[in-house]
Amino acid sequence: MSRNPQISIKDIMTRKVISVHPDDLLIDAAKTLAEHNFDGVPVVDKDKKIVGILTEYDMISKGSSVHLPTFQIIIQNLQVFRKDKSQFRKEFEEISSLKVKDVMNDNPLTLSENATFEETVAAFRDHHRVNPIPVINNKHKVVGVVSRFDVLKPLHLLKT
Repeated sequence: MSRNPQISIKDIMTRKVISVHPDDLLIDAAKTLAEHNFDGVPVVDKDKKIVGILTEYDMISKGSSVHLPTFQIIIQNLQVFRKDKSQFRKEFEEISSLKVKDVMNDNPLTLSENATFEETVAAFRDHHRVNPIPVINNKHKVVGVVSRFDVLKPLHLLKT
C-alpha cells in the first residue's frame, strides 16, 4: 500500500503574491483588494519583507481609516457639507491622504514556508478573522499567501 506524501503549505499556497507598501495610499490599496476580490494583502517593504497586513476588516474597523463610521458621518452630514463645501473638502482630503501604514496590522499572523498542512489548518481554526495568511521564508520575505480557499484544495484528493 503506497502512502501519499505529506501535504505542506507549499502545495496549497498561492505563490504569485500581490502586495502593497506602507506608504501606498489607502484608497489605492482598497482598489487592489476590490479588483482582485481579496480579503487582505501583505504589506511589504522594498526588500519584500513582511511589515504588516491590510485587510478589509482593518479598513472598516480602525479609528484612523476610511472606515464605515467615517462614511456614515459624511453621509449623515451631506446636507451640511452641501452648504459648507470647504468642510466636505477637508474631510475628503483627510480620507484620501491616508496611507496603508495608518491602518494596517503591523503584527500579522504569518506561517513559515515549511509549515505543514495541519499547522495551516490550525492557524485558520484558531484565528477566525484572519484571511489570508502571508507565508514567509527564514528571512521574513513573503513567498506566498494561503487562504481558507487554499486549505480546501486537497479535498479533491479524497475518494469516497
